[in-house]
Amino acid sequence: MNINNEDIAKQHILDLRQEVERCQLATKWSLTRKTTDHATVAARKADGKWKSLLETIIMMGRRML
Repeated sequence: MNINNEDIAKQHILDLRQEVERCQLATKWSLTRKTTDHATVAARKADGKWKSLLETIIMMGRRML
């Protein structure tokens, strides 16, 4: 098989394009994961706040009994 410089250059360009696509997908995935993680952490903080408030109210009710 005879490969000339033009074929090598075309293959190199194809490889670079595929690498760029992989990097773009990885970046998008990373960004969506970060935003999901931040939303999850925020939801946990809110849940913790309400849980703490609920526990306080329950403890006050127990003391009244």
